[in-house]
Amino acid sequence: MKLNILRIVAHGDWDGVVGAGLLSRVYSVPLEFPLELADLTVENAVCIEITPGRVKELRNSLVVDHHGTTARLGVDEHGNQWILQPEYKAVSSLIADHWQLEFPEEWRKAVEEVDTATLTSKLSQTLWKAYRVDAQNFPRQWVAEKVRRGSWEEIRRWAEEQQAEYQKVEEKAEELVARSRNLTPESVYFTFQFNDKWERGASKNAMLTLEEKAPIVVAIGMDKQRVKSGTIATKRNLDLSKIYQHLRGEGYSSGGHKAVGGFQALTNKTLKQTLKDLKKAIQQANLRHDH
Repeated sequence: MKLNILRIVAHGDWDGVVGAGLLSRVYSVPLEFPLELADLTVENAVCIEITPGRVKELRNSLVVDHHGTTARLGVDEHGNQWILQPEYKAVSSLIADHWQLEFPEEWRKAVEEVDTATLTSKLSQTLWKAYRVDAQNFPRQWVAEKVRRGSWEEIRRWAEEQQAEYQKVEEKAEELVARSRNLTPESVYFTFQFNDKWERGASKNAMLTLEEKAPIVVAIGMDKQRVKSGTIATKRNLDLSKIYQHLRGEGYSSGGHKAVGGFQALTNKTLKQTLKDLKKAIQQANLRHDH
């Protein structure tokens, strides 16, 4: 079945944006990086790290992802063709290999390091910091266009300038860690204001710190008093997919892969209600037995 690709819809982090930029060398179509996924209906698109559990509806599209426990190739019941290969550390690397696109090794490794939060090179550290300073206003279209053209040095120069304010992110991350509370015996959570660029930028750093101590860490993004979205992560050998599955039955869009995933509230949820839903999801997943 030949798909009619009219747009590329991608996750808005470094990996998704670079992957979209690479793929725009193949498909000359508009790029979209939606921040809100829960109400999204996607058709006739290449979806980069955007999967059915995260959106309202997804059909007649090409789904490219590396998040999952098993490889998946072929067509599903909604006419979506899948290229899911979990052996890849980054979807951008998968795209470069699958479509045989030029992707400099230095950048390939750096994006993989950013996506797995193992920052050993100077470039990956720079990219991480530049994104965290203002994740919401990350210039996704501009970066993707530079990737399409292979203008890697322009992206490097932008990232080096952008990272200057990173110390504020580190300071805010310490505040978020101090704000964390126990959710269940094996999990902790903290809240952050989604529309505060410093708190949002620091949330990933805070999670990484807390993951050293707790088996499961949940970061809950608030829009004032309302729960907007959240991230769930682990560094232990746990499979979080049962948690996403439970949340999908409780009024959230939710998905991800074994060690990290997310959720968005589909209806108005208070923090109290979401904590109750998360607690039940974690307890029902019975993950403590997998240690």
